[in-house]
Amino acid sequence: MLRSIILVGDSTSHGGKVLTGDGDLDVSGKKAARVGDAVSCPKCGGNQTIVEGTPGIVGSNGQTYALEGMKTSCGATLIASQSLFQA
Repeated sequence: MLRSIILVGDSTSHGGKVLTGDGDLDVSGKKAARVGDAVSCPKCGGNQTIVEGTPGIVGSNGQTYALEGMKTSCGATLIASQSLFQA
């Protein structure tokens, strides 16, 4: 099943937002997020990182891209804002 790529500005289940992404992959004017990119987390306090990515699709830093439903370091679930670009 295909899932949407996560972009900078997308939300998490803890009420946070994706803060950083890959400057080499732009989707509708937003950078795609990868493992290791930062997310804010108001529930846990401070910033966390994306810890899950799709195998086989590697970003410019050698990390895999995050998809909808994948997790952050505090256990939050990533929520995609778009459905046009999927993997």
